[in-house]
Amino acid sequence: MSRCQSKLVRPTNKYVLDEGALKGKIFSVNVKEFPSIYHDSGKRDALVIKIEFINSDGDLVYVEYAPTITWSEKGKFMKTLHDLDVVPAMGEELDINTLVGMRVTATIENVERDNVVYSNIVRIRKRATSIPAKASNEDDSEMMEQLFDVDDIDFGDM
Repeated sequence: MSRCQSKLVRPTNKYVLDEGALKGKIFSVNVKEFPSIYHDSGKRDALVIKIEFINSDGDLVYVEYAPTITWSEKGKFMKTLHDLDVVPAMGEELDINTLVGMRVTATIENVERDNVVYSNIVRIRKRATSIPAKASNEDDSEMMEQLFDVDDIDFGDM
């Protein structure tokens, strides 16, 4: 710091994102134990989903979403699995590593605690991907020609 500098600028939190729906990508997924006052054991297991975003300055920003692992349909965990379209069938496994790289849309809300603003994820959903057009083959083309051959249609009964 220079001796003649008379003013200091407090930097902004560059990790705060704009509120609303933002496109991101799942960067990592793991299971982690957290303390909890709501569980008899004093602990809860959560699925920690770290999502990578690019903020308005072009910087990479990582925000975690950590729903408690519970198979209740009313819980955030199951809602998240439904939103990501990865709910396993009864008795089936979910390989959480398959979520890494998934493109998602996250709903962001900013909160302030102790004069510091934090970005929180309140919901994540799998982003719809465009379905590539099916390559046509000759059989399909012949069927389509037959289907649309209006010379064969009798409109007399209409």
